[in-house]
Amino acid sequence: MADADTKVQEAVAADLSSSPFACSSLTRLSGGTANFVYRGILSQPLADGISTVIIKHAEDYLASNAEFRLSAKRCLLEESALRALNGMHGVTTTNEDTATASGARYQITVKPPKLFHFSPATYTQVMEDLPDAVDLKTFFLSSGVSQGISKDWTLAIGRTLGTWLRSFHVWSAAGAQTEFAEQLAANTVMRDLKFSINYDSLVSMVDAYPDILGDDRTRAVFQEVRDAAAAELGDTQSDDTGPIHGDFWSGNVLIPKTTLEDPLPATPLFITDWELAQRGPYALDLGQMIAELYMLKHYKDIDSGLWAIEGFVEGYGHVNITEEMAFRTLIHAGAHFIFFGSTTPGWGTAEQVKELVRLGRELVVRGWEKEKDWFCAEGKVWGNLFK
Repeated sequence: MADADTKVQEAVAADLSSSPFACSSLTRLSGGTANFVYRGILSQPLADGISTVIIKHAEDYLASNAEFRLSAKRCLLEESALRALNGMHGVTTTNEDTATASGARYQITVKPPKLFHFSPATYTQVMEDLPDAVDLKTFFLSSGVSQGISKDWTLAIGRTLGTWLRSFHVWSAAGAQTEFAEQLAANTVMRDLKFSINYDSLVSMVDAYPDILGDDRTRAVFQEVRDAAAAELGDTQSDDTGPIHGDFWSGNVLIPKTTLEDPLPATPLFITDWELAQRGPYALDLGQMIAELYMLKHYKDIDSGLWAIEGFVEGYGHVNITEEMAFRTLIHAGAHFIFFGSTTPGWGTAEQVKELVRLGRELVVRGWEKEKDWFCAEGKVWGNLFK
């Protein structure tokens, strides 16, 4: 496999050698499951002084598992998305109107990386680099952050992410973005893959945890939820459906590593990995992010996860979340707990996994049966969706 990886890297370097993005060195970055991702040092800086770029290359298999075949054409959608998103303004928030105990002032900006270049012959993208960055999940898990990050700043991070997500949902559904929206709606391969992983798996996981999920009520609700999610595929009528990121979670948000030591006065966040962008319920973007943030608290007792959820929902806008959308968001979060939350290695103990599956069951069943009072009970973070 190492030899194959070397050949891929050499081919990428050769492909860019005659372009303005020729690199003097490529460094493979960790974390890329589907694609080969490198940081490149440009042989000649660009006119605006940029000297490093991120290079993302697709093959007809997963970078992490060559036996798993997946068409390299998957990157064509991401290229189209990033090119369109070059025309969308980022979102910037400040805390000028919200005094903090320390009197600290900060600014947070959220946007996708800018696409500089795409080579269709080799399925290679060159995009803007966020130097020394880590994903937001890793950021929150680091000991310095989990023990010392302020609630005000964490709320601001969540709030800005929520504001950006709502801005993206509105911008991409506008008439001026019709071509972009149609491209996302045509991404049915990834749409169906996302559905199967989330909702076919929801039904199949009953047999993995029969003592928790095996009762008749749960089995029936899970099947009904799965069938309802299938009926959503291709829906063009619902007001709560439109272009979505499709894989919106803390692992696809980048933040400068230097923020680990001291939150920056101005902090940029990048939204990455657009290959699953599609048309679907807005609740899928909301629910996936909320689920991943909650697991920080569940598995590692990191309060920042709950604070970020509070800010995230506030930033998206309570007025923009209908009651039906809130229940759909919670159902999706529960489904995410049951499959992804229980199968991701290294999160927690076997008992913690079972407890998360139990919680996932509660969210799915009670969300399906619209038990608002249960979600809004005092002290529960889920009530933020119903304000």
